Amino acid sequence: MNIIRKFLFHKRINTARRISFGFALIILVGALLLMLPISSKERVVTPFLSALFTTTSATCVTGLTLINVGAYFSLFGQAVILFLIQLGGLGFMTILCIVFIVSNRQIGLRNRMLIAQTMGTESLEGIVKLAKHVLHITGIIELLGAIVLSIRFVPKYGFFKGMWFSIFHSVSAFCNAGFDIIGDGKSMLSYRHDPLVLCTLAILVAIGGLGFIVWEDIIAKKSWKKLNVYSKVIILAQIFFIVVGTFVYFILEYGNINTIGAESVGQKILASFFQSVTTRTAGFDALIQNNLTDLSKAWGTVLMMIGGASGSTAGGVKLGTAVLVIMTLISVLRGKSDVVIHGRRIAHTTILQAMALLVLWLVLVVGGSVLISYIDNQDLINSIYEVASAYSTVGLSVGVSGSASTFTKILLIVYMFFGRVGIMTISVVFMTRIRKTNDIRYPECNFIVG
Repeated sequence: MNIIRKFLFHKRINTARRISFGFALIILVGALLLMLPISSKERVVTPFLSALFTTTSATCVTGLTLINVGAYFSLFGQAVILFLIQLGGLGFMTILCIVFIVSNRQIGLRNRMLIAQTMGTESLEGIVKLAKHVLHITGIIELLGAIVLSIRFVPKYGFFKGMWFSIFHSVSAFCNAGFDIIGDGKSMLSYRHDPLVLCTLAILVAIGGLGFIVWEDIIAKKSWKKLNVYSKVIILAQIFFIVVGTFVYFILEYGNINTIGAESVGQKILASFFQSVTTRTAGFDALIQNNLTDLSKAWGTVLMMIGGASGSTAGGVKLGTAVLVIMTLISVLRGKSDVVIHGRRIAHTTILQAMALLVLWLVLVVGGSVLISYIDNQDLINSIYEVASAYSTVGLSVGVSGSASTFTKILLIVYMFFGRVGIMTISVVFMTRIRKTNDIRYPECNFIVG
């Protein structure tokens, strides 16, 4: 423990290293706990790779599993998974912040930087207050979600089991994890015609995907006009992509007898809406993903790439990045040199970062998909869907994970970890020092593109 403490709080260890090491340590400890016989219903030792895959998926709030969580794991095992989901959703440094507060210990500058990094903000001002608000809001929303879900689960499973199911799925939805413990291996397919369950889960997912920074702005301002530009953009983008996603799925799957083709119009809209919400970030299934058309899988991959907001429990390149890339494209087509959103000019360095994130996502997903398709002899579109789901911490599966080779399982573990911790943060881990900004400006040259 002393070695771990020194590593986490040593002055020469940068923020990125602490965050990466913290998540890795949590995943490893969780895997060891899930390997214990007490974690399985049959009281057997769970293979290390299966346990590691599950804890990585839980801590990185992904939802991909090699094991039927509800049927295989005991109450203790499920509780470990739920704890990891909550820890991964909030960020372990947020929890550490509350530990400091409860123990009346002062939170130093380095710890404030860690908390800010896990919440997706560069500002250290009011970071402790933000952490408190995050915990309060999280507790209230998850409790309300559990109460609503209990209307369905308690009558069906009894009070104690029904409440446990309600709490677990509420936390899993809000943290955008997509884990379920119903036990039939069908996720939310059993409730595909139930508006109360699907809409409750979808609302929890959407709120969780907005991000801590947006919540804080809404609480502080309490008025649409007073919200900052970023919050307005994220809220509008969230609504836009949910609506557009619903419409596209409705059109693409309308006649697919294997998904919603035989349903009523109302049921088709409900299923399309839930699929639109869950594909960008959560990973609950209300449709069998492998039965989707190839066009729907391609559209789903785009939604996975977009993901949720920065500093949220969601993955992907983030909503803000997607909006910025779209606005940059529009500006270029209009012949404008600046990207302007709500009367504010976006810095060119921010645009370059957005483009870099998008290109990096495409390279990693395509590269990993080709490897898996070749090694496991999988259909390429299915491989892309599965890898995108892992890297964007979504959790939807077309069956590639379940029949995967050891290489593919390890690769998906790495992708889930990168997707949650952040590839830009991971890259800093291998840097021994912060590079100084190059003040030299070189002369421009004409360079032909297009």
